Amino acid sequence: MDISVLCSQLSVMLGAGINISRVLDNLETQCNKSSLRLALKSIKEDVIKGQSIHSSMAKFKNIFPNFMIEMIRVGETSGKLDEVLIKLSEYYEKKNNIISTIKASLIYPVVTFITSIFIVMFLMIKIIPQFTDIIQSNGGEIPTLTRVVMYICQFLELYYLQGTVIISLILLLSYKFSKSGRGRKIRESIKLKLPYFNKVYNKMFIFKICSAMTVLSESGVNILKALKIIRNLIGSEIMAERLENSIKYIEQGESMSDALNKAKINDKLFISLVQTGEETGQIDLMFAKLEKLFGSELDRYFEKSTKVIEPMIIIILSLFVGIFIISALMPIFTIMDSTL
Repeated sequence: MDISVLCSQLSVMLGAGINISRVLDNLETQCNKSSLRLALKSIKEDVIKGQSIHSSMAKFKNIFPNFMIEMIRVGETSGKLDEVLIKLSEYYEKKNNIISTIKASLIYPVVTFITSIFIVMFLMIKIIPQFTDIIQSNGGEIPTLTRVVMYICQFLELYYLQGTVIISLILLLSYKFSKSGRGRKIRESIKLKLPYFNKVYNKMFIFKICSAMTVLSESGVNILKALKIIRNLIGSEIMAERLENSIKYIEQGESMSDALNKAKINDKLFISLVQTGEETGQIDLMFAKLEKLFGSELDRYFEKSTKVIEPMIIIILSLFVGIFIISALMPIFTIMDSTL
């Protein structure tokens, strides 16, 4: 949300004709976050020295997303920085709303899950062993499910420190691997293969392509140069490779729609409208329409997803917690049966 607000304020001030160094000075004064304030101060100093905004922002990639930096570069090159900033503000506001909605839908299931785990572990470690002792003293047999769950809880009680260290190491190594080139490719290929989510993931990249192409084509940048710029800001190695392939096809004489289709950026609606734009000579207008169309479509997808996520998680957690509860109750039923 900070990025969205920053882009919005930059756009308004630049659109009002305020000098960029003064704009950055105002934003630095208003900013509450120390890291962002220091970054804005450094950017202001670089801009006063004659550096571009995007090159100054590139020094703070831990704060400013790569997509934002590259789009600002496009805006500076085309002379439409205020328009680009408006688009970035809308994009990051939309992204923030999606993340906030997903987080809100996860709070209740996660709290329920953690509470249930603590209650069940207390039962399995402190209470249920008393019932199992009674069953064994009467020559009865402990239910298999109860025995398995008890062993798991006892193992966790004895080795929770070692388990925490091992899990933390696995998560840390997984995170580092996911940030490597090979890890990113594997992660992206999984996203592109998952049912339903692959459609959303694909449409997100098409939306990015359309958003960037709208600005670039309206600024008079030719198709090949525009695709080369977008290739660097797309934020996906697989999609960057596909864009690189489409550039090669265009250089060989293919139309843009055919080149994108062959390179497997092949959403039917997207390809169809790009082809229409080429035939009518209004490719810039068509990309502007595609941007709005895919933006609205993504909104609908995410709205449906957030409505489905919470009940799905609750069902999964109910099944998981239900196994523990049944395993805790089975010894009680066994004692009741033996006394009747």
